[in-house]
Amino acid sequence: MSGSLELGREELEDRLREFDRAVSLLHPGRTFRLVLVGGGAMVLLGCLARSTADLDALNVPSELVSLMSQYDINCRVTAYLDHFAYNLEDRLVPLDLGTTAVECYSASLEDVVASKLYSERDSDAQDVRRPEVLEMLDWARLAEVAEELPDSKMNDRRYGQFLHNYQEYRKEYGPCAS
Repeated sequence: MSGSLELGREELEDRLREFDRAVSLLHPGRTFRLVLVGGGAMVLLGCLARSTADLDALNVPSELVSLMSQYDINCRVTAYLDHFAYNLEDRLVPLDLGTTAVECYSASLEDVVASKLYSERDSDAQDVRRPEVLEMLDWARLAEVAEELPDSKMNDRRYGQFLHNYQEYRKEYGPCAS
């Protein structure tokens, strides 16, 4: 499986179903939860019309770590937990993929956009500026996520960079003040 260059929505969904089958064979009768973030989550939510090389997952069950790389599921995202609001769980979106051993969820679009605004990668800056993302974005919800992020920050410098990026993004693309 590993080594696929670009995965669209259908391929990502198929990959997660294949992963689910493997998990059910290795851990019969058990259920695990997977929270997806990043560009792959945006593709799965139907708000990013591009392909991706992998899926990013937060808080991965330790029993699944070794298997995940075979299915292009990255679990190194935990290093960036401070890019997500502490109550991300409140806004999870269930992904109805017909899986049985792995319950798949996506972070909300607004949580993913906030995490990408934390990043300094050009690809993340481009993703949040794509017309299809801007069209689906709930600006009020994004503002709520941004207000919650100080409670998750690792340090003031990184949070300050997020705040700058968020304010510039909102000024450039956000709704007009009434």
